Amino acid sequence: MDKPKIFVIDDEQNVCLTIREALEGEGFQVYCYQNPVEGLQDVSQKNPDLVITDLLMPGLDGLKLIQRVKSFNPEINILVITAHASLESAIGAIRAGANDYLIKPFKIEELLNAVQKTLSQKRLLIEKKVGVKSFQDRYQLKNLIGKTHEIKEIFKLIEKVAKTESTVLVAGESGTGKEMAARAIHYHSKRKFGPFVSINCAALPETLLESELFGYEKGAFTGAVASKLGLFELAANGTFFLDEVGDMSLSLQAKLLRILQERILKRLGGVKDIHVDFRLIAATSKNLINEIRAGKFREDLFYRLNVIPIVIPPLRNRVEDIPLFVNHFLENYSEKHESKSKFQLSQAALDVFKNHSWPGNIRELENVMERLTALTDKTTIEPTMVSQAIEQGNFSSSSNKPININNNLRGALGSYESELIKQAIKDAHGNQNQAAKKLNLTRQSLHYKVKKYGLENLS
Repeated sequence: MDKPKIFVIDDEQNVCLTIREALEGEGFQVYCYQNPVEGLQDVSQKNPDLVITDLLMPGLDGLKLIQRVKSFNPEINILVITAHASLESAIGAIRAGANDYLIKPFKIEELLNAVQKTLSQKRLLIEKKVGVKSFQDRYQLKNLIGKTHEIKEIFKLIEKVAKTESTVLVAGESGTGKEMAARAIHYHSKRKFGPFVSINCAALPETLLESELFGYEKGAFTGAVASKLGLFELAANGTFFLDEVGDMSLSLQAKLLRILQERILKRLGGVKDIHVDFRLIAATSKNLINEIRAGKFREDLFYRLNVIPIVIPPLRNRVEDIPLFVNHFLENYSEKHESKSKFQLSQAALDVFKNHSWPGNIRELENVMERLTALTDKTTIEPTMVSQAIEQGNFSSSSNKPININNNLRGALGSYESELIKQAIKDAHGNQNQAAKKLNLTRQSLHYKVKKYGLENLS
């Protein structure tokens, strides 16, 4: 999967450089801006996945920057970093649309944890009706892709369930569009003017997930220097999407069950009962019945979640829909990459798409289409080009050399990364700009890794 694109906006040069080095070391695409106005201008053009911003900056303060970023795209995640933290300023940033905040000075491990947390959750706090309308338009049922009988029945079910307050459990393999279904329900419901808050239970360890969900009081644990609202509270009057709920620990499942029964929670370290009002949509790629039999999922919670089940079929069972997705993504990415000529797809190339099993489902198909449109110089997409783009995504052709692990995970990963870079530079005939694009890295990040692995003489 492609690594997220991150903007760092901070007027302190050392802070920018430290964050960029840490995040590029993890493979992220990082763009730094000391001038917040310049950073804001690029947000609308490059559409990052995450913006990390200071609160106090000359020219444009952090709160205004957050509001303007959200006006461009409410789905952009925002992490605030500040040396002047207070509960009031943190709540102000959260209300403006930030996902989380980090207090300076911070350790690199704390930064990486905060980035991981922020990228695992999505919040849409839309106050302007114009913003809501644009997202309503995007998730109109007529804009959802599919013509098979089974998927049309799912669209009808989404339309019906949106009018209720019932809890929904969306099941399906990874990449089938479970979150798309959840958003469609939200934007067709009476809660559409409230926030859409989501978090991926599989992306965070138990302790971090609990503090994110429930929030905490100052002093609740080491590092809790200020009180923090939980995501359940932030979803007030809106929809909470709990993705990969099957990965939640049994202890957290018990706490979730209480919230669903009583709509009351306590923050970590707190004694006060807090009433919460949100509509819950859960999703899982696991078979929860099997998880119950294995003692990994509570049966009582399952029945609380499974009020209205929606099962999204895998793409391999929707072969009729594959050409629809191919043409949709072809048009989207041709426009995104500003292609001068419209791409043409031969029937033989389309057959390759239809015959592939798509273990990553729609997400995998989208990645292949972006890879094709970004890297090809031709206007007609042929079967061999499709096959190569699929193989590149699996990294199966990147190297036939065995990797020497020697019981050292870091060394094994470094060896694998080095081989991938070698192959990418070889495929690009020594052109590191093309190699960086193929690897989804910035030119600076690739240059750093080339020096790190001693690959300067490759051509």
